[in-house]
Amino acid sequence: MFCPNCGNQCPDGTKFCQSCGTPLTNNQQQNTQPDFNNQQANYQQPNQQYQQPNQQYQQPNYNQYQQPNQYRQPMYNQPYQQYPQYPDKFNGHQMGWYKFLIYFALFAGAFFNVCYAVLYMTGSIYETEQIDPLTVYSLYPGVKAVDIVYGILLLVLAVFMIVTRFQLSGLKKNGPKMVVALYGLNIAIAIIYAILISCTTDYMAFDASTVGQCILPIVMIIVNKVYFDRRKDIFVN
Repeated sequence: MFCPNCGNQCPDGTKFCQSCGTPLTNNQQQNTQPDFNNQQANYQQPNQQYQQPNQQYQQPNYNQYQQPNQYRQPMYNQPYQQYPQYPDKFNGHQMGWYKFLIYFALFAGAFFNVCYAVLYMTGSIYETEQIDPLTVYSLYPGVKAVDIVYGILLLVLAVFMIVTRFQLSGLKKNGPKMVVALYGLNIAIAIIYAILISCTTDYMAFDASTVGQCILPIVMIIVNKVYFDRRKDIFVN
């Protein structure tokens, strides 16, 4: 038989439990074992429901990552650097005469000087209906050499005009000085030619035409000197 209190197995006929001392009666059923199954059945497990974390797996957004800057190839289609555009006003100064010089006057002057140089060096300057170069050179043999020298000086003057033009367009400091020197050189060439012609012929070359060739450059020297002196702050390169 088994003790109803502690479940200890006791010999049959024992009145008291040898383990806990609980009195045993005859009515106690033999071979009674504690109902562990019922105890286990009556055992209530805690009402805990496992909750998985409410986390939603998020795939990485690869578009968020910044791609490295792509290699930038040089842009070969870019236009070449051009000369600066000159406005009508620059630093508060009117630039109309300046633009007339660099865009027309100096180019035209160089062109006409080259044309006259060719005419004098070939003798075509004397070719008219009444006279021809051979007649002039036969009467005055030294005139041909004078004409060749004069033609070379005109070519030098034409080159100097082109150089002056680019000095002005680049706003170079020497540009205005070269303009004044250009007209001074024009006067000097006209006087040299008149002297040489007077020495090689009986013709007095200092006539109204020669005087006019000297007066106009003198006026241009004065005009350009005053004009560019007022714009010294522009030509500083």
